[in-house]
Parts: sequence; structure tokens; C-alpha cells
Amino acid sequence: MALVNKYRILTGVIIILIATNLSMGISFLYHKQQDKKITEELQETSIEVPSQQRTRFFREQLNLQPQQIEIFRELNREFNRTAWQINQRLERLRIEMVNEMGKEKPDEARLKEVSKDIGELHSQLKEETIKYYLSMKEACTDEQKSRLNEIFISILQSSEDVKLPQRGRRNRRNW
Repeated sequence: MALVNKYRILTGVIIILIATNLSMGISFLYHKQQDKKITEELQETSIEVPSQQRTRFFREQLNLQPQQIEIFRELNREFNRTAWQINQRLERLRIEMVNEMGKEKPDEARLKEVSKDIGELHSQLKEETIKYYLSMKEACTDEQKSRLNEIFISILQSSEDVKLPQRGRRNRRNW
């Protein structure tokens, strides 16, 4: 009799373990699918601001008037010029940092200095982006301001940085 009870208890425990594992597996798959759906929805709703033809993009998205287009074009030129210079300095500092780390005996003081310089340049780039946004906002109507805000929120959700024109592309300017 004790052996029969032992088997019943073991069978019950096995059934409970199987049920627990199945429910965990199903729950895992369900949540994985939900995360996938949310990611797809975010990608669909995100707005991709092109690095080239940014003025045209804003003209179409905000329905800009001719005088606003000129303001946006000038703001875009100034932002690109400044941001490009900052990005070039960031690139040089990153290369310097990697070269220093690759040395047999890297100078940690120099690495800390380069790291600090990179942080300051990142901060400067964010400040330029803020200035660019606020200047565009000043040129907008209330309705356009709302749409501009939606665009920037979407940009920041997909990527923290505003895309810059790539080197070697058409209409490249030498700064």
C-alpha cells in the first residue's frame, strides 16, 4: 500500500511539474510575441528624418510657407556645419582613444582626458541639437509646433541623434 501511495504522489508531482513547465513555456512564447508586436508598432510609427534633403522633409511634414522654408534651410545649414565639425572631432578622439588603448602600456591619464573630451563634445552636440530644434520651433505656427514636436519625439525614440549627411554623398559640402 505504501508503494502505491508513493507512486501516486510521484505521479502527481510529475504532472504538476509538467503543467508548470508547459505554462511557463507558453507564457514565454506569448510575451516574446507581444514584445515583437510592440517593437514592430514602434518602428511603423517612428518617423525617419532623412540626412539628405532635410529641409524638403520638414517642408512636406509641416506644410511650410516659402519664408519658413528659407529659415529652415539656413538653420539646417548652420546645424549641419556645426554638428559636422563636432562629429569630426569626436571621430578623431575615438581613433586616438583606440590607438592609445592598443599600446603596450597605455597612458591612463591620457585616456581619461580623451574620455572627458568626448563627453564634452557629446554635450556640445546635444546643445546644438536643442538650439536647432528651438530655432525651428520659433519659425512655426502652433499647429506646426505640435507636429515638429511629434517628429522630434519619434526621432529620439528610434535614435538619440539627429542624422547628419554622410560623407561622399551627392551635394557634399567641404566645411
